Amino acid sequence: MTIPQLVERGIDIIKYIPGVDTPGDDYKKIHAKDPSWPKFPSVRENDPIDVLANYAIRPSDRFVDIDFDCDAARKLKDIYFAGGIAQFGRDRTGHKLFEISDPTPFSKKRIEFGVKCLLEMRGSGCYSVLQGKLEKKVKAEISYLGNYEALTFQECNTAYLELGLICQFVEGMEGHFNDYLICIIGEMARKKMNHHTIRNIAENLITAVDRPHEKDFRKEKMKTVNAILKEEKYSTIEKLTWSESKVGQVRKVIEEIVGHTEEYKKPQAMEWTALSTIMETDYPPMPEIVEGMLTPGLWFLAAKPKLGKSFLTMQLAHAVATGTEFLGRKTIQGSVLFVALEDNARRIHSRAKMMGLDKCNNCYFTFVSPKLMDGLEEQLIQKAKELGDCKLIIIDTFIRAKSSKKKIGGNDSYEEASFLVDKFQRMLIGEDICCMANTHDKKEKESKNDDKVNRMTGSAAYQGQDGTWRLDRRRGGEGIYANTEFTIVARDLPEQEYEIKLEQGTWSMVGVAEKGEEHDKLTRNILQGVQAICDDPEGKYSDGLPHGDCKTVELVKWLRDANFIESNPENTKKYKLGDFNVKGKVKSMKKKGLLVLSGGRYAAYKIPEIIPEEPPQQDLPF
Repeated sequence: MTIPQLVERGIDIIKYIPGVDTPGDDYKKIHAKDPSWPKFPSVRENDPIDVLANYAIRPSDRFVDIDFDCDAARKLKDIYFAGGIAQFGRDRTGHKLFEISDPTPFSKKRIEFGVKCLLEMRGSGCYSVLQGKLEKKVKAEISYLGNYEALTFQECNTAYLELGLICQFVEGMEGHFNDYLICIIGEMARKKMNHHTIRNIAENLITAVDRPHEKDFRKEKMKTVNAILKEEKYSTIEKLTWSESKVGQVRKVIEEIVGHTEEYKKPQAMEWTALSTIMETDYPPMPEIVEGMLTPGLWFLAAKPKLGKSFLTMQLAHAVATGTEFLGRKTIQGSVLFVALEDNARRIHSRAKMMGLDKCNNCYFTFVSPKLMDGLEEQLIQKAKELGDCKLIIIDTFIRAKSSKKKIGGNDSYEEASFLVDKFQRMLIGEDICCMANTHDKKEKESKNDDKVNRMTGSAAYQGQDGTWRLDRRRGGEGIYANTEFTIVARDLPEQEYEIKLEQGTWSMVGVAEKGEEHDKLTRNILQGVQAICDDPEGKYSDGLPHGDCKTVELVKWLRDANFIESNPENTKKYKLGDFNVKGKVKSMKKKGLLVLSGGRYAAYKIPEIIPEEPPQQDLPF
């Protein structure tokens, strides 16, 4: 049933009888002898299988055949070419068939070393035997791989180049391995290939060589690689006993890899517009996907894990898809694309059922995708254009959509992220589409990142985003059902802070958040102690406080003596309630205006307000 399965996928397959339709078993002679070969009729899904016939695939821009002719290529093919639609050939592993998500015209690409073909990528105009006789005593067999993930052409071509380069190195390897390694690593570094790619190729090269008799072979050789890159003691492949043509072949592949990894650095053409033209142009008002809360462009939703981001984006997606209100605000109705990389259909079904969401036909989910900068952004925009009314794209989460294999820009992911933000942003604004990408906070303590927006992972690189939503649990709260601070910071909207709450999977608006400092347990204890002084006209609690300006050390002593600072060792450790920490906290509160000298007899402090204790927290039921 393999052939019908492939035909069902839209793959072009032809049938021929060796010796009748072709001169013998050698299919390579077919095209040369009979120009009508391309006119052979394609196999239909319901055609019966003829066991005496040969079946050949005609690759295309969309379906690509990778031919692994080198032992190293066959050994490493699953590292560079995981998945696929089917594999076929003499031992069912010589070829792999892949779908290309962004069909790109090409015919054939070959990587050679000398006169030997090591790796081949076949597209339009090529032919490969899937099932039948290759030679008199050799048959081609096929196995269907089932579910698969489409590749972008760039992803496929990059993998092809890197694997081809390794095959060239393996074929040309001779002499002492360290001397050989210095030459090839030095050559790649000299050609400005980024270090991440060099290390990846080197590690897989060492795997392909595989010398089990040498203890810790891989570990020691990778140390050599890192030392070469660090010290920049480069050599060249001309040091090896290779012919000039072989050196040229290897350098050609290296340059192609460098060209792909450096694509983002190509300068963008500058376009100039006079201010008079801008002023005379009648621009329509900026559309709002959610009234006063969300505009087109690239947005991030940031929060600590398990705070309810997925529920919020699910609620947002349904509101836009149905044109209903979101947190009490009107929405623009349109189709929604949801890239749920941390979920599956079963979990989405349970979540939607828990939230009581109505069915809708214009909210689309996918649970697998190519990576950003490997075709995801282009596919999303293409799908949005096909729908015609797409208003919202959600990526959950952004970190899972980023490529983990490639560090475009060397070891600096900052450049990669900045380039991605700029590229994606331009695509979205041009289509009046909003993309909301979920992300997590940094692991540092909040005290190191007072700016809420800067708490999110990669914030420095993502500064060009059009807006940010973030969720913050109020200090002292333990569960996600307590009132949560919802902050909006955007280019085209005023900064906003609200209190929202999550109940049974649904977020609702509580109101505008009170301005002022968040108070942890230690701050609250100090405020309560000082409030007792302020509310004590008879000086009952003020005894022990000196006349005139009350020093911080004296205030701390009084607070401890009056039992406003807990002395329990466990609480002291948990809440950092030691004298030293209290002194620092009091100084900080003075600086921020939470404690202000009131004058008067005892020079006590006055307090703007005391934040009440939060209500009891609930556990998440889902």
